[in-house]
Amino acid sequence: MRMTKPKLHGMMLLHGTLLLYSVVSVFAKLAGIQMGAGSWPLTVVYLGLEVLTLGVYSILWQQVLRRMPLNFAYSNKGICTLWTALFGLTFFGESLTLGKTLGIVVVLIGVLLVVTDHE
Repeated sequence: MRMTKPKLHGMMLLHGTLLLYSVVSVFAKLAGIQMGAGSWPLTVVYLGLEVLTLGVYSILWQQVLRRMPLNFAYSNKGICTLWTALFGLTFFGESLTLGKTLGIVVVLIGVLLVVTDHE
């Protein structure tokens, strides 16, 4: 079955799914922080949210793969690097060094090249 260029709805589903996948890193970090603080109840809550989010992500990811080529969908996963860095800045006060910034830019250029190659 030949798949055509992803439509706007498919792209929104793809990037919403990838954003959700990036949220998993926030729950994982929060669980680690709580574990280090000795708060096991909150650790379990954050780990539960992490597993729940991964479950929803996996269902949505299957829907994404039904709508677009595998290589296109996976190449867009690079956008998670940006989301994860932004979550680190926003929620955890992490720094964005020149090296991290250049790395994110290189990844985004790669995603852009793949996306425009499908047009």
